[in-house]
Amino acid sequence: MTVSNEPKATYYALVSDDGTIGGILRRTHVEPIPLDETFRRDLTWRPSQLLRKYHLGSNDMDFEEISAEEASNLTRSWSEKWAKEDAANMGSGE
Repeated sequence: MTVSNEPKATYYALVSDDGTIGGILRRTHVEPIPLDETFRRDLTWRPSQLLRKYHLGSNDMDFEEISAEEASNLTRSWSEKWAKEDAANMGSGE
């Protein structure tokens, strides 16, 4: 049996009213409090207060728990999409 020293992570899709996934939040279960991060267009995970605000009732998006595999597939898909968009923008002189 393999024992991992990696802290457990839970992933959430940020879902708008029309069902569109607008982002991904990762909660890493560390002490003393969990670390919440969102995946950004620059392909990094950055700290976020969105989930805490959601639980306080002050956020417009819903959060749906997703698997690590689903999160990985979404981030990979977005990374490819954004790379194409960035390449197209560079080609148009922006």
